[in-house]
Amino acid sequence: MVDTSKLKIGQKVHYQPEYMIESGEYENGIVKEIPEHSTTYVRVVYHCGGEWHRFMDFTSALTNSSDLYLGWKHDIIEDR
Repeated sequence: MVDTSKLKIGQKVHYQPEYMIESGEYENGIVKEIPEHSTTYVRVVYHCGGEWHRFMDFTSALTNSSDLYLGWKHDIIEDR
């Protein structure tokens, strides 16, 4: 779980809710927006055709911060 107060626009994160942990599934994304009205949700871009440098041009998903972890999963060396 990530603390939304420590997130920044453009930061790499990965989405892995509890039901995906056992199977090893996850989705990498980039933080697009940190809504002022919420301390538990952020907007994350997950799919942009590999054009991550243009993430602001793509649709984001409102994501619960309890399902987010810092960094892209394939970049992380240690296991949880």
